[in-house]
Amino acid sequence: MSIQPHPRQHATPLESFTNPPLTPPPTDEKALSLVSRIVEEIKNRRDGRNLTSTPWAVYLLDLKGYQELQHELERDESLCGFAQHKLRYDYFPSTSRLVLRMPTTLHEEFITSIVEEIQVQLKSIQDTSAEFAKEIRSGGSASIKFADEEYGKHGPDAQFRHSKAQFPGIVIEVSYSQKRKDLERLADDYILGSDSDIRVVVGLDIEYKTGKEATLSVWRPNIITNEAGEKELVAQLIVANQVFRDTNGNPSASRTGGLRLRLRDFATEALAGADLQLRDPIILSANKLYSLLKHAEDAASVIRQQTGIITTNKPWVRKRRRESSPLEALTQRDEKRFRADESRAADQTTRDDSSYKTGSTSEGEAS
Repeated sequence: MSIQPHPRQHATPLESFTNPPLTPPPTDEKALSLVSRIVEEIKNRRDGRNLTSTPWAVYLLDLKGYQELQHELERDESLCGFAQHKLRYDYFPSTSRLVLRMPTTLHEEFITSIVEEIQVQLKSIQDTSAEFAKEIRSGGSASIKFADEEYGKHGPDAQFRHSKAQFPGIVIEVSYSQKRKDLERLADDYILGSDSDIRVVVGLDIEYKTGKEATLSVWRPNIITNEAGEKELVAQLIVANQVFRDTNGNPSASRTGGLRLRLRDFATEALAGADLQLRDPIILSANKLYSLLKHAEDAASVIRQQTGIITTNKPWVRKRRRESSPLEALTQRDEKRFRADESRAADQTTRDDSSYKTGSTSEGEAS
């Protein structure tokens, strides 16, 4: 299926302007300047100079702008490698949205504990299902791309994939305020983009601005019949915002709640088939999710408050960095030249915009 570019042109960081131009000049110079801002942000992340704490930074970026961004990244081998192998980002062609992820310490602590608990249960499976379970691997945040470009590219928080499968069977996303409204879009892209080979999408919402409520949501593929009598694949919400910690921070009293999976969920139906031996349960009860989240919060608090144990014995007078190689020195000069060029383009854009009326645009309206 081909993708038609949306009428919005190029990239607009939603958080960049409080009063953006209602009718900005549709110049190539301005479009390239907007794309260059994203390139600059990616460079900052590569070099450890990220100045924003936003874990889910959204940019409006149509298909043409996305292709331009890829072209710009490919011009720098180092930056291209970083973007391909280390940068956490998502692209939603259906809504022309690019998202740069920056997971928090709490987010990483919690997802790590979830993955470790699932791995322990997989290793404990015995009998005839043991061989199948041994083939299930944690895929971390490796990028997931689909043959149909309509479903974009995504870098999940966690995933589990059978060694012989193209796609993971389980995808896990930890959500917070900025990411929450995109969770359903992610579930759609994962399940529809993989033609249902991704069997379960798990959403764990843990960071509310008020209160301490934490919830679980689960999507699975389902086939429905539309009004025309045609069968359609959908991502069906099976568990909707199930509370495992209430707003006061107390664990849920539910004995049946929590994340409940089967071994066969970890791989495509083409591998699992109708084998009745692959129904071994993998369960993270509501109380288990609560305890894992509490432990993650405690660990994150130590880092945030800088109360962790550090070495006090420092028998050196000074610290010496290694000397830069000629190639690195050349790269640094190129970087300075790029910054100067980008600054000039941004100044020109500001001058172009000065003749246009401005108004207030919210993220909700933009999306």
